[in-house]
Parts: sequence; structure tokens; C-alpha cells
Amino acid sequence: MKFKLAVIGCGGVGIRHIEGIAQLYRAGFEDIEIAAVCDLDRVKAEQAIAKIAVLQGTTPRVYTDYKRMIKEVDLDAVDICLPHHLHHTVAIDCLEEGLNVLIEKPLAITMRAARRIMETAEKYNKVLAVAENYRRRIEDRAVKVAVDKGLIGEPRLVIWTITHWNPYHAGWREDKFKAGGSWILDGGVHMADLDRYHLGKEPIEVYGKVTLYEPIKSGLKVTVDDTSLALIVYEGNAYSHWFWSRATPAYTIETRMIYGSKGAIAIEGPPWAYRLKSIRIQHKDYVEELSGRYIGDRLRSLMDKELEERWFPYGVTYSFATEIYDFYYACTHGVKPEVDGWEAYRDMAVIFAIYESSVLGEPVKIEDIEKLKIEEYQSEINEKLGIE
Repeated sequence: MKFKLAVIGCGGVGIRHIEGIAQLYRAGFEDIEIAAVCDLDRVKAEQAIAKIAVLQGTTPRVYTDYKRMIKEVDLDAVDICLPHHLHHTVAIDCLEEGLNVLIEKPLAITMRAARRIMETAEKYNKVLAVAENYRRRIEDRAVKVAVDKGLIGEPRLVIWTITHWNPYHAGWREDKFKAGGSWILDGGVHMADLDRYHLGKEPIEVYGKVTLYEPIKSGLKVTVDDTSLALIVYEGNAYSHWFWSRATPAYTIETRMIYGSKGAIAIEGPPWAYRLKSIRIQHKDYVEELSGRYIGDRLRSLMDKELEERWFPYGVTYSFATEIYDFYYACTHGVKPEVDGWEAYRDMAVIFAIYESSVLGEPVKIEDIEKLKIEEYQSEINEKLGIE
């Protein structure tokens, strides 16, 4: 019996999720069937299913109304790939219909909305997984191995800097009431997840500042920030320093450094396409550097076969495929997905701590964000969208 899945949202990310399932098919894993897809643009949905229909031998049913779809189609789960402001309503509807849910990051547009999704999943005893794919990439699995095996010693400090200039309006992502925040929410949850994953520590306190330098893009209004800075304090005397801006013309910086007691890991490029540049290990009289293929050789020698098979099932390394496989496995084997609702909730807390700290002008405790004790920034979103 195949695991029947519906994809809700056939935009760029939804297409990547469908391609992930296609890659699993090509690798010999055929236990997932896309039974239906849903998008307001029917043509877009029909185009999205062309390849997978051939691979799985059946054509998914196409809908423009997800409520009708989940009533009419026999499903085990849904994969939600929608703008942030729709996450909580669609996820809750699907959970109440008895379906397991995989949802794109961030889990929700605010912490309160995320809580409502998690409470519903727990009430109906359904699997809730969040599509956090960055940690699943080969490069980030390699960094995890390097840190866990002690190549750089005890991790101390992460420095993440992305500065560039973007003159174009990004549609719904520029609207606070649809996006919840700027790229530091949309993409920053990836970075929060990577910091927590790589450091193996939990954040305690955040001091952040956000601002908007360019409120008009392509003649259209922008209501989210375009620049943010943050200092994140982690347990065990570890720290993460963030600087992101898309309002810094003429000179681009794209780097992430992880420093430990014995060395450092250098990563370069934009977060969605960066590469592991080098690992440097400090000796008494010299610095040993691993770069190029030597990084891969060293890390492969440290990775046990069981771990490699769990991270890259059927030899598939495409992160959108492996996150869907992990969700399938959790649903069919009664285990927790690698990134469940609570894991994603903790990632979100880092981001909203930056926003709340900026509003208050002082550091905030992560615990207060998670317990909904501080919602100054989020309150107007909750009110606008009727999130109680």
C-alpha cells in the first residue's frame, strides 16, 4: 500500500518538493504516491505534475480548493508549500481532517500561530514535520560531523554575514501581514536551525536590531525590514553574531564562520548555495588546513555507514527528497521526524526574539518568546489575522 500524499501549493518550493519525490523514484524508492495537488492556478498545478505522473504511473488529481481536495481524496498526508500567513489555517484544517502534515518553514507567521498548529497535531495525534532542508545538505551534514568529531574543538562562536543589494520587490514577502518578517524569518529560520544543529547547544538570550532603509522597491511599498543585526547567546558560553542586509550596495559579503577551541570552519557563498571552503586546525606552531577534496575525504572517514544511510536514504542527497523521506518514515514507523513542530518552533523563537528585542530596545530571553510572554512585534499580525 503506497503512502498517499497531496501537495498544496505548486510554486517554486512546491515544485522542488515534487522533484524530491521524483528523485526518490529514480533511486528505486516508490512507496510515496502523489495522489493530488492543489494550487489557485490550475495550469501551474497541471504543469507541476507532468514528470511525477510518468514516474509513478498515475496522474495526481488537480484541485484549486484544498478543502474540497482533503474531503474527496483518500490521503495519508499533505505537504504544505504556501505563503506564511496561510500556514496555520491550512495546517489546522488538514490535521482536523485526520491527515499528517509536512509544512514548509517557517512553521507559522507568528509564535502564537505555530502554537495553535502544534496543539492541533497533538490533539489529533498526527505527525507534524517542518521542511527544514538546509541541515540535510551534504555540506551541512559534513559540518555537523566535523564539529561532533571534535575537529575544531569545543564550538565557541558563529559569525554569519550576508550583505548585498537587491532593488526588486519580492511580492508577498515584502508584506508584514503575509510574510511575518523579512528574509531573516523566511531564510533566517534555516540559519537558526543550523546554529542550533551545528553547535549542539540551545539559545538563551538575543539582542537584535532591525531597520528598513528602502521602503519602496520597484515602485511598490515594503513593510518588512531590509537589514538586521543580532547577538545570540547560547548555553555553554557560545555565541552567534548575525548581520544580514539587502540594502548594502556595491560590495557583497557572504560568509559563515564557526570557531572552536582548536580551529575554525569557513563557509562561503549565499546560504541557499554556499560551499564548505576549508577547515583549519590550530596546532602549537602551525595551522593545518583541509580544503577541496581533502575535506570530503577526511569527513567521510569519520562518518559511520549507518549514519550515512540515515541521512542519505537510497543514496539520494537532494535535501528536498531526504526531508520528504524522513516525513514518510516518521508517519509509517511511528517515530519522531528529525525536525518536528517543536524543533521548528525553537528555530522561530530565535528570529522573533530578534524582532521583539528590536522593538523593546533590550535583550530578550528565548524562554519568554517560546512561552508567548513577549509579543510586541507580533501582536498586530495576530490581531490582523485573528490568531488567538
